[in-house]
Amino acid sequence: MTATALTTNVSTVAAAAAGSGPEVAPATRFRRRAIGTVAIVGGVLTAAGFAATVWEASASKADYLASLVSDPLRSQLAAVLLHFGYMAFIPVLVAFAAMTRRRWRVGGTIGIGLSAIGALALPGLLVTDFYDMAMRQTLPADLAVRASDAAQELPLGALVGGPFIMVMFVGFLVATIAAWRAGFAHWVMALPLVVGVALPIVLGVDPIANIASGACLGLFLVSVGVAALRMSDAQWVTGRRDA
Repeated sequence: MTATALTTNVSTVAAAAAGSGPEVAPATRFRRRAIGTVAIVGGVLTAAGFAATVWEASASKADYLASLVSDPLRSQLAAVLLHFGYMAFIPVLVAFAAMTRRRWRVGGTIGIGLSAIGALALPGLLVTDFYDMAMRQTLPADLAVRASDAAQELPLGALVGGPFIMVMFVGFLVATIAAWRAGFAHWVMALPLVVGVALPIVLGVDPIANIASGACLGLFLVSVGVAALRMSDAQWVTGRRDA
């Protein structure tokens, strides 16, 4: 062993004996705050996107297409807001990864794994609003409906989003529970997520329920962002509640 290596080992042991904290890279604070801030902004944009949406009167495809063209500017604005709001799902997963780095790692890993594909796919799905709007504006109503249905019936279309979206929300719930058990979140954070997903299922096509659902999903994203901002840099790096 060289003298330099021996000196380094002695210094490391001395620092550990003195109870020094974990090594924190200089960029850690910026990254943690960026993750938390993006999650909060994404939550606000998501809630705003749901509020700006012109909701259809029924579950029929014809009513959906008609809602898009009833106020084209508002429909485009809603799609853009939701596109960027949904992008915050990825930083939320990064926050959950940091929170479950040390404790409840299995739960955190399962939650993140279930959520990853849907979180990556969902923002891009908003582009279909523009195509559906253009078809309804340039084609007779019946042909626009047929074209939209034909696109959704293509056999591989389900692989782009589809069932992965619901699986994503299940993953978010699992990750939230894991973060709570790890000590970095509160179980109440899961409530707006559950309510936001359940409202459209229970109440069906209802504009108020849809707006409330978006507000709940936005609140969930905001709560994860706040939890990330409340962590210390040492906690972010180690996943230890007492760091």
